[in-house]
Amino acid sequence: MRNAASTSRTPLAPAPVDGSPVLGAERWRVGRPYRGGRLVCGCVHVAIRFDDRLGLTRRERRTVRVRFCEPVADELRAELSELARRRGGADERAAERIDPIEVVIEDPSGRYERMTGRLRPAHIRHGRLREIEFGLRERA
Repeated sequence: MRNAASTSRTPLAPAPVDGSPVLGAERWRVGRPYRGGRLVCGCVHVAIRFDDRLGLTRRERRTVRVRFCEPVADELRAELSELARRRGGADERAAERIDPIEVVIEDPSGRYERMTGRLRPAHIRHGRLREIEFGLRERA
């Protein structure tokens, strides 16, 4: 049974991606990335994984990865390409130079979640840009 508060949400109000996350499971969602209020890519796939290790806070348990699927704005494309080809300490420095990104994720129930954070270096660095998965470190 739904309560009145959940049905009267505004379309872009933050909502949890999954009300009952399965620990250790990974769920893919579709989202739209923004920077400075401007759409920088038509579609981004977001993987959210919940870690079940002891001693982690709720936010630390959640690991987020993103994969840019459609044409990306030129400025962001250059930054992502540089981030993907750097190694060692240079990849962390390149990640710090990239401006934060806001991702609006649509939940299957029609609700939305906004997460803002900085992109992290990719674990697998070869292939086309839409095949590379970057980490996303959320802001607290």
